[in-house]
Amino acid sequence: MLSVDNESFDIKKFFFGKINRKLTFLFLLVGIVAPAMGIYYFYSISSSLLISDQEFFTEQMFLLNTTAVLIVSLIAIDAGIVGFLASRSITKPIKQLHEIAQELEKGNFDVRTDIKTNDEIAKLGDALNTSAIALGKMKEERMQLDKAKSEFLSMTSHELRTPITPLKAQIQMLQQQYFGKLTEKQKVSLRIVLKNTERLSKMIEDFLEISRIEAARLKFHFRKINLKETIEDTVGLMAGFAKEKNIKLVPNIGIIPTIEVDPDRVTQILRNLIHNAIKFSKNNSEIEIDVAPIKDYILISVRDYGIGMHPTDQIRVFEPFYQIEDSINRKHGGTGLGLAICRGIVESQKGKIWVESALGQGSTFSFTVPLKPIEDIAPIKVLFSLKSEIEKELKEEFIMLLGPMGIVEFNDLKNKNEIGKPDLFKYIDSLKELNILGSSIADEFKINIGKLLGDPVSNEVSEKEVLKR
Repeated sequence: MLSVDNESFDIKKFFFGKINRKLTFLFLLVGIVAPAMGIYYFYSISSSLLISDQEFFTEQMFLLNTTAVLIVSLIAIDAGIVGFLASRSITKPIKQLHEIAQELEKGNFDVRTDIKTNDEIAKLGDALNTSAIALGKMKEERMQLDKAKSEFLSMTSHELRTPITPLKAQIQMLQQQYFGKLTEKQKVSLRIVLKNTERLSKMIEDFLEISRIEAARLKFHFRKINLKETIEDTVGLMAGFAKEKNIKLVPNIGIIPTIEVDPDRVTQILRNLIHNAIKFSKNNSEIEIDVAPIKDYILISVRDYGIGMHPTDQIRVFEPFYQIEDSINRKHGGTGLGLAICRGIVESQKGKIWVESALGQGSTFSFTVPLKPIEDIAPIKVLFSLKSEIEKELKEEFIMLLGPMGIVEFNDLKNKNEIGKPDLFKYIDSLKELNILGSSIADEFKINIGKLLGDPVSNEVSEKEVLKR
C-alpha cells in the first residue's frame, strides 16, 4: 500500500477500476497466453529447422511462415478485442451518465446511475445520484410550498371577502342617508370610499379566481349553445362602453358549429379583451372582433388600433400585476389580474391565448375555444413570471437549430429587444434568404416559436388569411 495525500492507494483497485475484472482476465487469457503459445511453436519450429535435413527445409519454411502469420493474427485479434472491450467499458458508463443528465434536465429526478467501475466515472455517477436526490427533495418542497401558497391565497381571499360585504352595505346605507342627512363634502367622501371598496372587492374576487385556477377548482358549466349568439350579445353589451370614446365595435363572425362550452367563461374572457382594447384605443377608432373555426377549436381575436406594445411587453403581458406603462395604468386603473385570469381559464381548457402587437399600430389578442370541452381540469400556475421560462425555451430552440452560434444570435436579438414573434419571423426569413436554413426547416422553426409564444395556428399563412377561409 502507498499513501498519497492521506488516502490509501490500492494498485489492485486502481488496475481493476480502469479495466473491469472480466476484461482483465480476458486480457490475460487472450493477450498473454495465446501469443505465448504462438511464440513457443515458432521457437520449436525454428529449433527444428537448424537440425533438419535439406529435404525438409521447404516444409519447415512453410510451417514457419504459417506460424508467423498466426502469431501476428492472434496479436491483432487480441488488440482489437481488448481495445473494443476497453473502449466499451469506458463509453458505456459515459453514455449512461449522458442519459441521466438528459433526464435530470427534463425534470425527472427519480433516475439513478448504477456504475461499478470503481474509478472517477463511478464517483461522478454517485455525485449525479446525490444531486438527483437533492433536486427531488427540492421539487417536493417546492410543490408543498405551491400548495401552501394556493391554500393561503384562497383562505385569505375568503376571509377578506367576509367583512367587505357588510362594509359595502353600510357605506351604501350612509350614502342613501339612512342614518341622517349628509353634507356635499360627506357625499363626495362616501363616493370615493365606496368606489375604492368596490375596487377592493373586485381584487379579492380576482384573487379567489386565481386560487381556483391554481388549485384546479375552476368551475365550468358546459352546455351546447350557438356561440355566435353569445359573442354577439357580449359585443352588444360592450358597445355601450365603447360609445364613451366613440369607438365602433366591428364583429366579423364566420360560420361556426354548435359546440359544448361554458358561455359565461367565453363572455368573461371576451369582455376583458374588449374592455382593454377600448381603454388603449384612440377616440373615433374601431375594434374588430374576428371569430372563425380552425381545426379542432374556434379562434377568437380582438384587434385594436391603439398604442400597441413593445416586443418585451408582449411576453409579460399575461403576468399578474405587470404594468406595460405606469402612466397608462394609473390613468386607466384596474387590478392587473384580468389577463392573468384569462390565461388561466383558457389554458385550463387546453387552449392558447397570445398577443401580436407593434408600437403605435395596435394589438391583437387571440384565444382558442376547443370544440370538445375538457372535463378534467389541470392546475395552472398563474402567480409567477413567464418571461424567463419563455426566453429559456426560445434560447433552446436557437441552440437546437444553430448549435453554439444559436446562443450568440439569441443574445444579440435579445439585446436589441427583437424577441417578439414578428422580429423572430423576420430573422428566420433572413436566414432562409441567405440559404443558411432550408425552407422546411425555417417553417418548422417558425411553428415552434409560434407555439412557445402561444400561437397554435399554422405559421405558413397569416391570421387574416386563416380567417378568410
